[in-house]
This record gives sequence, structure tokens and C-alpha cells, in this order.
Amino acid sequence: MNAETQRDCPFCAETIQAAARVCPRCRQWLSFRSFRHPVVASCVVVVPMIVFFVVIGLAITRYFERVFNPPPYYTAHLGSLRVLDSRLNWVEKDKETNIYIIGILTNESSIAWRALEFECRFYDSKGVMVDASSTGSYLTIQPNDESAFRVRVAPSRPAADYDSYKLSVSTARNTKTQF
Repeated sequence: MNAETQRDCPFCAETIQAAARVCPRCRQWLSFRSFRHPVVASCVVVVPMIVFFVVIGLAITRYFERVFNPPPYYTAHLGSLRVLDSRLNWVEKDKETNIYIIGILTNESSIAWRALEFECRFYDSKGVMVDASSTGSYLTIQPNDESAFRVRVAPSRPAADYDSYKLSVSTARNTKTQF
């Protein structure tokens, strides 16, 4: 064996040319210094492409977030939408029982809100929470105004378990949204 022109493959121990980058027998890459090596190619080409697409994806997500829910956000104005008065009604229709809560809502901010989501908590006679539900409403309420509302909740327990309830607005979107 000529030491200058041939060498042994470290993977299969086959005698190969000294300048070989890939073993002809086992097809293993013998040098990392080639751009054709899969690890080098993925580090130089694939990883930057993935980073590029992630950055573009985050920018697009941020753009759509601002289009679909632009500032100001409801979280900065918690408590500006308050339920003034409400009443709970049990309705049985087509062998299905629903709870309807109707009432009056007031907007104490200078921002018009839409797509409200109500959080309903139901308690038994001892004050222990027995059920909870979130339900959306397509209601739009103007700044410093009042509006009537109705939400429907499907109960998970018998009517006798419900003694009182608490209703609040958990989220809302401002009316500047495009969609």
C-alpha cells in the first residue's frame, strides 16, 4: 500500500484513494471541509433558510395580529365594561335545557368594543362554584353607552345545583379591527 496515494476508510476499513472525500464502498463522507457534505450544507444553507422563514413568519403574524386586534387592547381597560343588571332564565326546548342570562351592560371607556366574551360562574347555596362557562357575543357597545345583551350557556348540572351566578366581561376587541 502506497501511503501517499492511498489510505484506509475509518468507517469500513476499505483501502481508498487518499484524496477521496466520500468512500466508494460505504458512501460515508470523509471530510467536513466540503460544501457538498450534508452537515456542512445544512449548517450553511438550511439553517439560515429556516431562520429566515421563522423571522418572516413572526413578522407576518405580528402584522395580522395588529390588523385583527389593533391597540388599544381590552386588557389595558379591564373593568370598563360592567354588567349593571342581569337575570338568569332556564329554558327547556326540544329536550335540551339552556340557561339564558339577559341584562344591561355599560361601557365606561372612550373606546367602542365588539366581540365581547362573557365569563359566567355559577354557585350553589353554600357559595361553592359548581359550573363555569365562557360564551361569546357579537354585541358592539359604543363609548360611554349602555346596551342590552343575552348570553346562552349549556348547564352541566341539574337546575337545583345552581343558586347564584356572577357574570363579567373577560375579553373584547376594539372596533378598529379590519375583520
